[in-house]
Amino acid sequence: MTHAELDKWRKYVPFALFGLCIFPWFLFRSKSLAEAKLANELIVPILAMVAAFFYVGLDLRRPYWKREVEAHVGKQIREALLDMIPKDLAVTEGERQNLKGEVFRELTGVFWEAIDGSEALKSHKEHFYSNGIVYSTSLDVYLICSFAGLIYAVMSLVSANVSLAYVSAALIIVALVSRVWITPRRRAIHMALSREQLDFLRREQSDFVCDRFREIVTSWRLKRLHSV
Repeated sequence: MTHAELDKWRKYVPFALFGLCIFPWFLFRSKSLAEAKLANELIVPILAMVAAFFYVGLDLRRPYWKREVEAHVGKQIREALLDMIPKDLAVTEGERQNLKGEVFRELTGVFWEAIDGSEALKSHKEHFYSNGIVYSTSLDVYLICSFAGLIYAVMSLVSANVSLAYVSAALIIVALVSRVWITPRRRAIHMALSREQLDFLRREQSDFVCDRFREIVTSWRLKRLHSV
């Protein structure tokens, strides 16, 4: 899987999830799927598609995904990359903390540049992306099913329909299972793949990474010296 394919699937998955969430509505509101095509029943799928459009367009997953990655995989990569800075530069702990914020994007750029320079690493990156789509989808399931479960709960109260309450409970259970079980499992796989990637990097592209990191850190130090 390429990065472009990953982005594409991340845009399509929410539409499919919203579609699945509204399917029980047809079963309760229509005696058959054919009757669901009536104009007065189309308002629900239209609203679901609009909700999916805003979910994707506003990238509502992003804050949750960013926090998830920063707290786990991102932290692991960040520490590993800083450890790959050549020892002869004698980076202090204070500099190390500053490097995390100021120039870490440049260090990460070297990481992906080195990976793209090796066929073995590029092949491994595809597995990283493949797991990434399931990993991020687990957050989509949590967010969308929680929202849908809340909507069904409200409709159950308004219409006094116990069946809708069951659907609400089922969707909320699915959301919690995704968050409590699926996400941690995919996180563990993602971190394992990341460790493998970093190990490959140390073995195959160590000289390239050290030289580029030396350039970046030396340039950063000179800029700080000039600013002072």
